[in-house]
Amino acid sequence: MSARPKKKITIYLEQDLARALDLEARLRGLPTTRAAADALRRVFLDEKDDAVADTVKMRLDRLEKREVVREREIAIVKETLLLFIRVWLEHTPPPREETLDATNAVAERRFQSFLELLAESMAPGQTLFPYAAHGRHTDADAAMNGAAE
Repeated sequence: MSARPKKKITIYLEQDLARALDLEARLRGLPTTRAAADALRRVFLDEKDDAVADTVKMRLDRLEKREVVREREIAIVKETLLLFIRVWLEHTPPPREETLDATNAVAERRFQSFLELLAESMAPGQTLFPYAAHGRHTDADAAMNGAAE
């Protein structure tokens, strides 16, 4: 371990401070200069550590606030989706008996397409958003509707 270059300084201490420094050096088994350097390091450099800790705390608080907002948004999206499904189920008439088999087959194909799309979107680096129509019809929409079979 290489020694860092040191600057020699002379300081004049009040008697009580000099006695406290000597006592600290004896208790720790250090030379007085090393005890003085350690004390100065604690005073001046630990303040920087506190500043870093304060910055980290501030950033963590900011992240926590964002997380609270995201949790609220997710809860709203969940409730909206559940409400949509409930309204859709309440206002969509059941299929007629004569078309029940065909309707079930189309529903099964749509559900399987949905599951495949969901599995693809959950792969690392993937998302469902490219598949969102936003008013445009895509091949994914056609697949979900059973037209691309």
